[in-house]
Amino acid sequence: MRRLLLSLFILLISFSIVQAKTEVFGTWIELTFTKKFLKDFEFSIIPELRLQDDFTIDEYIFEGKLSYEPFKFLDFAAAYRLNTNVKKNADEISHSAVFDVTGKTDYKRFKGSLRARFTNDTDGGDVPWTSFYFRPRAKIAYNIKGVKIEPYVSYEVFHNFREKEYYKGRFDVGFSRKFGKNHEAGLYYRLNDYFSDASSIHILGINYGFKF
Repeated sequence: MRRLLLSLFILLISFSIVQAKTEVFGTWIELTFTKKFLKDFEFSIIPELRLQDDFTIDEYIFEGKLSYEPFKFLDFAAAYRLNTNVKKNADEISHSAVFDVTGKTDYKRFKGSLRARFTNDTDGGDVPWTSFYFRPRAKIAYNIKGVKIEPYVSYEVFHNFREKEYYKGRFDVGFSRKFGKNHEAGLYYRLNDYFSDASSIHILGINYGFKF
């Protein structure tokens, strides 16, 4: 099983590196700093950097997020995001709001979640207040016995309320690993698939989280 997982991720990373020679590749780097308070609440600060296929800066994001978990199987979250799109003449700055409701369940070594997200953020550089989006996501993770790495897969769709259409799908495959009680790092491959013009963007993602 370990060899199979290692081979899978080497293949995904190699594929992403090949795609870096095209105009449909990106690298996303995300940091998450979280502090728990009042037992069921968490506040997170999440800076993110997005690079284009030639590894120049395309966008950077600063997010503040408040989460509330009244039950182990359910949590609510609200976030504010400051998006900066890097342009040659002048950077474009925009603001977005995000609201999440997430249900969670465990079965043996499997962890499943279903998240409903409402936002004005397309997560593609365009952040209008004239349109709002519904972004449901299903995710399954597996806790391998004797291995600290936890692989997962997820799928998310983007629905435009104004246009009344689903216009993009997002498929993720990756893994996360905890280091002690406070640190967690992850690596993933992401496919952004646009339905209307049958185009897609390949993304290599790196994330790191620290809990105070």
